[in-house]
Amino acid sequence: MPGVLVYVEQVDGEIAAVTRELLGKGKELAAALGGSLSAVVVGSGVGAVAQKAAAYGADTVYSVDDPRLSPYTTDGHVAAVKAAVAAAQPSLILAGASFQMRDFGAALAADLDAGLVVDAIDLKADGGAITAVRPSHGGNVINTYAFAAGRPVVALVRKQSFPEAQPGAAAGSVQALALDGAEIRTTVTSVAPKTGAVNLTDAAIIVTGGRGLGDKDNYYKLIPPLAEAFGGAYGASRAIVDAGWVPYEHQVGQTGKTVSPKLYVACGVSGAIQHLAGMRTSRNIVAINKDPEAPIFRVATFGLVGDVNEVLPLLTQELKSRLGR
Repeated sequence: MPGVLVYVEQVDGEIAAVTRELLGKGKELAAALGGSLSAVVVGSGVGAVAQKAAAYGADTVYSVDDPRLSPYTTDGHVAAVKAAVAAAQPSLILAGASFQMRDFGAALAADLDAGLVVDAIDLKADGGAITAVRPSHGGNVINTYAFAAGRPVVALVRKQSFPEAQPGAAAGSVQALALDGAEIRTTVTSVAPKTGAVNLTDAAIIVTGGRGLGDKDNYYKLIPPLAEAFGGAYGASRAIVDAGWVPYEHQVGQTGKTVSPKLYVACGVSGAIQHLAGMRTSRNIVAINKDPEAPIFRVATFGLVGDVNEVLPLLTQELKSRLGR
């Protein structure tokens, strides 16, 4: 019976957090569709990851293990997942909304003649039909997409949208699939990691600074130490990136990184609509700004009206004292 297929993203040999979320939500959606939950692991030497995925609730895990599938290429991974789709016949295919998955999801949907929704924050199934919720216009508009039954849907979901699944005692089965006859035209000859790159999208805690800090020296004096005290990463508004205070890799917003951490601390950030578009789905938002009318307070879970230059050193000191850092 048609159910749900989850693409398993991998981080250093482990299942990515967004995949654990999708395995939990996928179980619920599969039950609503009257089918089973499947997962697909793609790459080279992925047997251990496939076994881990089976422990997170998938009834069947399809393992497509081939040296040609590492590193990632669009045509290789699409061909691999199409083999799993042929085996599972899912109504819904789930993956995270990372940059790589946006490339993969669009190509897969085109090949399958399937529906596609990107950056979804909620999904429902009813009688075979799928509905997806996606924010737009900086989160000021909430769109609901309805897909009729009878054709598969590819949904790319924003991280931190659902609770993570927990591993259980009963594990599903692992089934190996081969790339028989698949033509992979792309070959990656080398991958050079960018020096100084910042992985804000996977950070659970982000401390971001804005123009309210006054100058570049204050940013580096206040923001990285606070982020370190929290055990998180540090970001920046577009205004201070454009001013040359901070490299672009730290920029959060519509033209930077879209993030959904468990905790987002905005320090001296006014909250322009472009910035809110990149962080307003954070689970908890703490805003510190001396302007009580700053737009950031409208989306904040907690707000503190005060001068960041006075508040942040005290906050950093208190965190280090309490956490022993």
